[in-house]
Amino acid sequence: MLLDRMRHLLDRRGRPVGRRARSILLVCLIALVIFVLFETVAPLLISTVLVRDRMETAVERWIGQDVTIGGAPTLRFWPKARITLSDVTIRRDDEQKRTIGHVSELSAAFDLFGALIGRPIFKDFRLREPKIFVTRQADGTLDWSDAGLLAHAVADVRPSGNGQSLSVSYDAPIGEIRVHDGSVEINQAPEGTVTRIEGISGRVRWPHLSEGASLTGEAVVAGRKVSAEISSSQPLLLFSGRSSNTNGTIRSDLFNAQFSGIVNLAEHGFLSGNAELSTVDLPELMTWFGIDFPAADHMKALSLQAKLITSADAVRFEGLSLDINDVHATGILDLALKPNAQPRLTGTLALNRIDFSPLLAEIAPRLLDENDPAGQFRNRFDLDLRLSAQNAALGPFGLSEVAIGVMNIGAQSRVDILDSDFEGGRLTGRIGTIKEGDAGGVAARLSVHGADFATIIQRLGLQGPLPAGKGSFELAMDVARPLTAVAWRKAKGSFHFTADGGVLPGVDLANIRQLAAQKPYFSLDDAKGTGGFEFNSIDIAATLANGSADITQGRIVGASDTISLSGIVPYINSSLALSATIDRPGSDARGGNTPIAPATFFIGGSWPDPVIWPLHQNVPKLGD
Repeated sequence: MLLDRMRHLLDRRGRPVGRRARSILLVCLIALVIFVLFETVAPLLISTVLVRDRMETAVERWIGQDVTIGGAPTLRFWPKARITLSDVTIRRDDEQKRTIGHVSELSAAFDLFGALIGRPIFKDFRLREPKIFVTRQADGTLDWSDAGLLAHAVADVRPSGNGQSLSVSYDAPIGEIRVHDGSVEINQAPEGTVTRIEGISGRVRWPHLSEGASLTGEAVVAGRKVSAEISSSQPLLLFSGRSSNTNGTIRSDLFNAQFSGIVNLAEHGFLSGNAELSTVDLPELMTWFGIDFPAADHMKALSLQAKLITSADAVRFEGLSLDINDVHATGILDLALKPNAQPRLTGTLALNRIDFSPLLAEIAPRLLDENDPAGQFRNRFDLDLRLSAQNAALGPFGLSEVAIGVMNIGAQSRVDILDSDFEGGRLTGRIGTIKEGDAGGVAARLSVHGADFATIIQRLGLQGPLPAGKGSFELAMDVARPLTAVAWRKAKGSFHFTADGGVLPGVDLANIRQLAAQKPYFSLDDAKGTGGFEFNSIDIAATLANGSADITQGRIVGASDTISLSGIVPYINSSLALSATIDRPGSDARGGNTPIAPATFFIGGSWPDPVIWPLHQNVPKLGD
């Protein structure tokens, strides 16, 4: 009747009705009839109270805790049958009845046939403003659900290839879970630290408990928005504190992180697989994580890619590619996490370049006191690293092809320059802790062989008549801690400098002899010539103590003259107190040369322009 009337109306408009149009009209009519039936008949056949009770029972069955519903339920049947509950509270099923969850609004789809026979099956859940309170035990398990279907499934699940298997009695459909504006509060036992995640909105797709699950969503963690895409083929194994195949990407304005492999959330937690992490502000990231990491202060941008291989108490970063600021490193690292021991990081890295200044500041044992940031960093980690660098910066100097060792184990801390090319020669060195009384101390060792000391002196900005030429230098110095000015004045050690050929710029022995015959004293600058004293060899050695160098060997040999030095150099205030002898041995009578008598001088005043007193005058005492 209705179809004939509609056909009549269309015919009157001059539009004949074809077979396709009739089919479309028929489908629309059937849909309309079904909608009317759903809206009119279904509410009469399905009990709202029954569905509400079954929903409450289903939630309790899922989590094994007490569930109470404060608001009146609502039902709708188009396009799917769905029940909505409000003011849902979940409490622990024990004497304390502690609230572990609250949902402002909870809805779920259900099948009509099951509802008609009083056994609705719920899936595709929607949660508005859920608040979850969780306690994470020391072994990584969660106390939120220790009974119910979910807990039984977690206990029963077994790995099966790359997936998981579950007894049929514990399997159940879930479908899709959507969350809007939720929050989670995690209490870490036994420390009592609390982590809050707020503003959670997203979607979980989990067809059945026995299948894999995926999550897409965002949240606010410590004031910053974080988005995540995580999937696992073994989600129940993950919840049980066992290893699970998991892939994920987490992003924020501070960092991007990706992982594909095995995840374990047990006592220490670990990852095993391919991982990537990048940040544009590492210090801010460490602060956001709540990690006090002093070494991060000298870093900014960081990018890391590695294959993680995890054992029971260690993590290996294999095939590591690491970028910190403009430094690129590759290699392998091992992080050991043994019980009752400090974490220990060992491995080998090859770098394109390195700056020793921040390295020495954070790792080397400068130890101003036990509360300084560098000391706190060393007290939390054991290190045993081997580093190589194509180029390195050491103050004003550049080194190349450098091999470095970094060790910090217990009270012992050390940085070694095992080998390096340095100003045309070779440099090795060490700075490390030593045991010296109760306070201990720091030992510095430096060895330079075959280097260009003219360039070294220029880079250091030193003034005065210092030897320019290829030479070698050995320095050994022990300083008590803490490294105050007083400690440096009391430092003990020795140095030894040798060179084969070179020049002492500004030293003119002829002018010195001439002025010695004319004046009771004069400055070295007064005797300075246009050239310098060319020497064949230098050998100077001294002991260091109380801020002074006591010269034990001082000999500069030229083509015809030899300078011998002895005395002390109080380097702490750039002063001098030296005795110098210039000797020119004459040839025998057959040579026809007239011998020149040795000339002896006292050299005092301050560096770089000392005062010279010929010793045939009244020589001042060392204390004058």
